[in-house]
Amino acid sequence: MAKTKFRDEDNDGDNGGDLPGQPEYSAAKATAGLEDKAYSKEVKTKLQGAADRGGKRDDEEHLEGEWQTFEEVRWSLNHAKLLYMISKYAVTAQSVDDEESWIRNVPLLVMVYEGIVAGVLDFDYAPQSTLISQDGVSKRTFMNVTQEGKSAVDDLREQKLLNGLKLSSEDFQPITAYQCSLRGLEFVQQIPIRLKKDVDGFIYAPKPFQDKLLLVQLRREFDEEEEKEAQHFYLVAEGGFEKMSSVTDIEDVSYVASPYLPLHVRRSEKPMTSNAHRAGEAASGESNIKDDLSEAIHLAHVNLLVGEWIAFGSNQIVALNERLGAMDRCQGGLFTSKIDSDPTATQFKVPTGLTQVGILDYDLINCINFEAEINYPEAEGIVQVENFGMHLNVDGTIMYGMKIEAIMERKADDISLDMLSRLLVDVQKDSSQIINDLLSAYQRSLLDMIFNGDESNRCKYNMVIAEAIDPKLNGEEYMDRGDNENELKQVIGDIQSAHNIGADDVLILGRDGMLFAGPNSRRHEPLLLFYLSLLVRDMFIRVFFVRTFVLDDLLKTIRRLIMEHESDPNNISKVRTMLNSASRDIILLQEILSYLGESLEGMEVPERPEDEAGGTLYKVLNMANMRRDVVVRVNDLKKLVSGAQHELQNLSSMTDVINTKQLEDVFKSVEANTKFLVDASGANERSSASLQVMQVMLAGMFSFDIIDRISGGTLGLSTPWWVEQWINEPIVARYPFLWFAINIVWLFLFSFVLLRVMRWMSDLSTGFLTLRVKVNAKINVDKMELFLSDKSIEVTESMEEPHISIKKVTWQEKDWALWAGGAPPKIELALDTQYGFLLSVVFHLDKKKSELNEEGLMRILTATLAEHGILADYTPPTTLYSAPMPKDEEMS
Repeated sequence: MAKTKFRDEDNDGDNGGDLPGQPEYSAAKATAGLEDKAYSKEVKTKLQGAADRGGKRDDEEHLEGEWQTFEEVRWSLNHAKLLYMISKYAVTAQSVDDEESWIRNVPLLVMVYEGIVAGVLDFDYAPQSTLISQDGVSKRTFMNVTQEGKSAVDDLREQKLLNGLKLSSEDFQPITAYQCSLRGLEFVQQIPIRLKKDVDGFIYAPKPFQDKLLLVQLRREFDEEEEKEAQHFYLVAEGGFEKMSSVTDIEDVSYVASPYLPLHVRRSEKPMTSNAHRAGEAASGESNIKDDLSEAIHLAHVNLLVGEWIAFGSNQIVALNERLGAMDRCQGGLFTSKIDSDPTATQFKVPTGLTQVGILDYDLINCINFEAEINYPEAEGIVQVENFGMHLNVDGTIMYGMKIEAIMERKADDISLDMLSRLLVDVQKDSSQIINDLLSAYQRSLLDMIFNGDESNRCKYNMVIAEAIDPKLNGEEYMDRGDNENELKQVIGDIQSAHNIGADDVLILGRDGMLFAGPNSRRHEPLLLFYLSLLVRDMFIRVFFVRTFVLDDLLKTIRRLIMEHESDPNNISKVRTMLNSASRDIILLQEILSYLGESLEGMEVPERPEDEAGGTLYKVLNMANMRRDVVVRVNDLKKLVSGAQHELQNLSSMTDVINTKQLEDVFKSVEANTKFLVDASGANERSSASLQVMQVMLAGMFSFDIIDRISGGTLGLSTPWWVEQWINEPIVARYPFLWFAINIVWLFLFSFVLLRVMRWMSDLSTGFLTLRVKVNAKINVDKMELFLSDKSIEVTESMEEPHISIKKVTWQEKDWALWAGGAPPKIELALDTQYGFLLSVVFHLDKKKSELNEEGLMRILTATLAEHGILADYTPPTTLYSAPMPKDEEMS
């Protein structure tokens, strides 16, 4: 931020002459607030002209002129550049046939940052936690945001040069979009070509895409170094150009901090660690700040309290006290959230960066106070001595306290808000990691649900307590829409109010934090801490409320899928999954509400202090009304969750009706199929009897044909002599019906032999063993595929579904020696190739040719698979018959 400077030389008339020694106001300050003062129109114009000179480049001085005045307001070069940039992305419709175009707030902030980095826009920036929505999911990330640039946008909106549009994302997050108005387009036409070319230099892609406008695109990518998902912004243009923006690259500073906790939350007088003697280490460290910081406000002897609310109960506090060793002889130690999956192993390795905890004091079921030293690795050259004081209360209030000893070369009596904003990013990130190491798995699941998986970037409340502030002004003067307000926004968010507390102290309240500065600040800690405990609940309730909208949207989606279940066969499975998710969310939300309600029951508003300053602070904070409002909001949330639970029950009933109908359809189909099978079985039985008669008749005809063929009678030849001599004369001619009787006897004899042969052949198909074994054993899929490649596969059957890949393979074993010298079995394996499991085995064995039983079959197969390295965690038996069967096997 541009610090107030004075010029000694006189200014010419075009630039606001006759104003020697006039302060260089920031652009935002010059534009705003003039209407409230009794300045003449001429003087206002001169003030704004003087403001424009601050911070511009030397080669831009000749660009100033009368073109900056538009409708009696003189605009700075930064305002003109910003308006022109927005006009390239978003303009209002100039006719009924045109479409409105808008630029959203987050992409605008990215492009303004690119303009700052390119040296075109003269704004400061600082890291800020920003909520970004994409594909119906909102996640926070720290990005470099310019408060001066946001203030300039507000200036343009106030003068109707920009239009603003409010809308909501899919997950109900508020979004603001902007466009250049018709009045703004008129002013854009007055902007010099040179100024426009400067802006074009960073909003258009480089050669050979120089005529393509750069567009902002968010990508959520897995960061292998951090081992978590990261959000990055890319600048893309038609034709294939893209580059990653550095807007999410947060600058680090070197600093030294000591742990701090107010005496009001302490249970003993045990002194805390002081790193004041190490303050010089910050000056020897480096920073990676790219921008030239210009500072407006400095603080002295700063204590930070970062607060948040997490569901805690007395049992969690007791468990935490035990885990931290509060009652042990050697308290505290190094801690990590990593789970020990093999407690009996000799060695245990964890990633670099552990938390050293030292116990200060505790109450077994109410609270614990301790120091936490951060040992996370930093970039080369960055020196950060980071010690927290932490207070965990049974009511869920969590405080992270830190006393700033030095930031870079600035000692404790001269702390810059610009650098403090960068330090707060470290505090926000590291505090989340510290508490994650200390929370139970249940508490982490609550946070994961309420923050939609983005709990590591959750927002916290910043309370800054300083013994002095420079410059010391009246409270209202810090809300100047200029340097002071913009710099305060970097630390505590949008300013809501500022108040004088007595003659020496000042209180500034923001959306994300507060600043209390003055020599008497420590006296008011009890009131400030109670106010902080209310505010952290208020912040959590805001997140909770948005989460109920996400839940409501999920329930609406379930209802839509149920109503359209006949149009898509996959809807029912989706509904079941969503109902499980919604049920789990509602249960956790109800549990969180119970914790919130219990934490509010024991909160008693402090009594009003008797001194004047304390009374003023008590009145300003208005804690009694705020507590009542928080209770009302919690009760309202209970109604919302109760309504969601009733809707879930209704949807479950609707799903049960659909499931019942589907079961009825299945039963009817089974009944019809069963009736068909019974009828077919009866017909088959009847036909089999007829078939047997036909077989006998055909056998008789065949037997008669044999006799005919022997005599050659059916061939049309003359009767052979031996037939006449041996058959016709002695049998046919001499004894009536004897030949017929012989033929009948032959018929019966032939049929009898034929039926015996058929029965023997039928007996060959019996005596087979079919063994089905449910295994569910982990396997190496690659080695299994290699094993099967040596088999003569007869049948392969696969089933592919979402998250399911089942493969069935059948082959005939040929190694008689392997299978105990008997006939080898036919084997069918069912494999889960996606997750690597042997699901089941089916054996088909001819028991007439083998002496193996069920146990022997399975033992030989598992031993064979183990020898090929297919079965995991399996010790091959010493012999093929003596080893016990695996515990996972089930015989069926």
